Amino acid sequence: MDASQASTGRPARADDQHRAQLLDQVMLEARRTGSLSTLHNRAAADLVSMNQTDWDCLDLLDWTGPIPAGELAKRVGLTSGAITGVLDRLEKFGLARRVADPGDRRRVIVEISADPEMPTDERFASLHALFALLGNEMLVASGEFDDDELAVVLRWLRIGNEAVERSTVRMRESR
Repeated sequence: MDASQASTGRPARADDQHRAQLLDQVMLEARRTGSLSTLHNRAAADLVSMNQTDWDCLDLLDWTGPIPAGELAKRVGLTSGAITGVLDRLEKFGLARRVADPGDRRRVIVEISADPEMPTDERFASLHALFALLGNEMLVASGEFDDDELAVVLRWLRIGNEAVERSTVRMRESR
């Protein structure tokens, strides 16, 4: 039974078969994107001699903005003790900092360091240059789409990312 039969319970028509094939291709590319992102992040962490967990935390902070340390730990699947070690290392390298939550003095907010003295050794300079190249390539690729198409891609990515986040939570809760 293909995807269109499973969803409708009726034999697939040519339109349904085309949609099912298209959905299969989209799902394959989405899985591929996830795998490539994992490998890309691993290469970036390796380039700057950072362990994967520290990199994951730094990357998450980059796209979430400041968040409570407990929320960061929860999102990456760490204990409070483990997140303390990660934050100690990120602070040591000048990459992140902990600040008191103005609304709750018991909580600590973690944010990317805005310190102009961030690491400037050649590894980080190389990483910055490589990310700039990737950014330029992505801008060129984006030129293939008009604004309406980009809005659809953005909507699909957001909905898909929310589904992946829910799946991650379910997996962690199933342990």
